[in-house]
Amino acid sequence: MANKKAFSTLKSMLIFSVVATVFVTAISWASFDDFARVAIAAGITFVACMGGLALLNLVSKEDETEPGTPRLK
Repeated sequence: MANKKAFSTLKSMLIFSVVATVFVTAISWASFDDFARVAIAAGITFVACMGGLALLNLVSKEDETEPGTPRLK
């Protein structure tokens, strides 16, 4: 059985979500004058990224091929 891919770990999902949140926060900080709107945009981005990655991790199926063998015969 193959190991899980690197993008399916909790640490990598958190890093991706934080990077996306920082990007959105930087854009919204320059766009909005109100800190509440910036915080709402950052919160929605973080929750949406974490939720989406967790859902993709949940519905992905296990790779049943052995390493080094071709998938097609």
